[in-house]
Amino acid sequence: MSNFNRNINIYGVLMLLLYIIACIAIATKTILLKKDSAKWEKIQKEKTIRQRPYYTQRGNIYSYDVTRGKYLIVASDELRYDTYLDLGIGRVNAIGQPIKQDYIIPDSIWKKELTKFSTYLANAYPTRTVGEWKRYLQLNRRRKNRYTLLCPMITPKQREELKKNPIAKHLISVTKYKRIYPYGDLARRTIGIVVKDSLGNDTFNGIDGYYSNILAGSKGMRWERKIAPGLWVPLEDSVSIKPKAGDDIVTTIDIPLQELATTALLNCLDSNDAEEGTVILMETHTGYIKAIASFTRKDEHKYYEDRNIAVGSTYEPGSTFKTVTAMMLLDKGLIDTSFNVPTGMKEYPGATKPIYDVNKKGFDGEKSFARAMEISSNVGLSFAAYQFYGDNRQTRKQFQADLKNYFLYKKLDADILVREPMPRIRSSEYMDDLLRMSFGYVTQMTPLQLLTYYNGIANNGKIVKPIFVQNILRDHKVIDTIQPVVLKESMCKPTTLKKIQAILRGVVLHGTGRRLRSASYGIAGKSGTAEVNYSGDKIKSKYRLHRASFVGYFPYDNPQYSCIVVINMPKGGVTHGGDLAAPVFRELSDRVMGVNAQKTSTISQSSAFKADATNKPKNRYIDSKNKISKVLASDKIPDVRGWNLKDAVYVLEKLGLKVSFQGYGNVVSQSIIPDTKVTKNRKIVLSLQHK
Repeated sequence: MSNFNRNINIYGVLMLLLYIIACIAIATKTILLKKDSAKWEKIQKEKTIRQRPYYTQRGNIYSYDVTRGKYLIVASDELRYDTYLDLGIGRVNAIGQPIKQDYIIPDSIWKKELTKFSTYLANAYPTRTVGEWKRYLQLNRRRKNRYTLLCPMITPKQREELKKNPIAKHLISVTKYKRIYPYGDLARRTIGIVVKDSLGNDTFNGIDGYYSNILAGSKGMRWERKIAPGLWVPLEDSVSIKPKAGDDIVTTIDIPLQELATTALLNCLDSNDAEEGTVILMETHTGYIKAIASFTRKDEHKYYEDRNIAVGSTYEPGSTFKTVTAMMLLDKGLIDTSFNVPTGMKEYPGATKPIYDVNKKGFDGEKSFARAMEISSNVGLSFAAYQFYGDNRQTRKQFQADLKNYFLYKKLDADILVREPMPRIRSSEYMDDLLRMSFGYVTQMTPLQLLTYYNGIANNGKIVKPIFVQNILRDHKVIDTIQPVVLKESMCKPTTLKKIQAILRGVVLHGTGRRLRSASYGIAGKSGTAEVNYSGDKIKSKYRLHRASFVGYFPYDNPQYSCIVVINMPKGGVTHGGDLAAPVFRELSDRVMGVNAQKTSTISQSSAFKADATNKPKNRYIDSKNKISKVLASDKIPDVRGWNLKDAVYVLEKLGLKVSFQGYGNVVSQSIIPDTKVTKNRKIVLSLQHK
């Protein structure tokens, strides 16, 4: 009996243990199932609902017009909407009543308004015909699509018009912003354009890209719901973190000067059938870039600003680099301006071919080094380099090292998001490279890098960094000013600098830049003409192709601006920098002096404002001022065709009109007939075109 009881007890304990183990297993399984369920619920929720960062309206980019004392918007965000129509089924009765579901848009409205609505869409958004819109809407209604895309990126006014139709009562709008440019393509590659990153998101380059953190502000966070593959819309009241609006920035670009630079460059490129070109205007003491344009030919007589040549493309400068060689030789005391050098043609021991001056076939006598610079003698510069560096491989290599002490072979890293290449200079250990390096080959740099060097000469030897933005605004108040950055306090000895300045003035007065010598305010600079296919590179042509350039500064006695013009591969008969690029420089410098006459004391004291023998003022600003005064004295709308934009807008706004415009260049047409009586606040539209 005792054994039986003992067996019963053991059996009971075993059963109890099995029961406990089973309970533990069930509990564990339940916990795991709940955990898995939560995991899958989370995964499912993440597939349809997500929290994402978002930004509010991007800050504006302005240009400040000094002559009018106004900020001009050059880039801004405008509110847009992506619109969707609810063509699905949902609860259509009042809450509290028995649940009744039907089409959100009742059949009575749908049948009555569909044709009318399709006609409206075809007229307002002609991506589809009336029939195509009708079939598109019917198909999505059959599919009960609750988010049928109607019109992407429409304006608030267009959205209000759309909502007037009874079918569009259940319109779903997703807020978007579109970057707009009131001045069209003017300086667009500098201001910046919208580009897609690897994930398909909008990003910016140019000034807009460099200052993106300031313009974009700080991001907010909100919940979004997936409504279709790849399409997410914000949930109502789902903002967990509000975004902070971005600040505004004011560029250094002067819109009237930018317009002048663009027009002058395009005229030169087109009339000389050139492949591409660029122009940059810099303020001497600050480094502010006042105008910059780059154009490339894509079709016959059609040029586009498809890349920023001025900042992002390197080239062999040719004779404009001779100033670097001259500064180095003079500063090291190896030569003086009176040092005699041969010109015309010369053969050098160790070189594979002779060195020639332009249009010379033989020896043309000896001239002073200063005179050789004025006439841009390749032989004169190469002879000086050969005399002091040509002995052996080591001394030839030293020539390159010495030049690097005078030209900044570094990136400028200016405040613009453009891929800036590093300026390069190859070894000069071989005789051919030594000789050619002395007059601007075997080295490459961007136009902006070379202009920065010349701007240093104009700025009494102080090299300043190019700057594209001068102020940061918040609520229309300046909160920060970008100060000039000195890259090098002194380029060379003061005595050397004066000699270089005298040489550059001599180039204009007596040398290759003499087409500019009649400018009464005074110009100094250097022309350049480089062969671009001299080594049989990929450029295939039976003719020699050239790159013409001119770089310098003005007014000579107290420089306010520096400027560079580069014209690449002109096909006309004019190919040399002094004949091709210098006139563009002159056209811009003349207009600049006129535009800024009223605010530059140095200019107002110069002979630019003296009358000629017929007592007619030479300065264009005075002519413009007289014309404007006469128009403002009248109560009739003037004929502004042929005027530049700045003068036309100034006059018309002074008369009380509201002005808008399209295109760029000079005014070619106006929406109100001239001599019509002025009515205050009347709108007038100007059409602009470069000639």
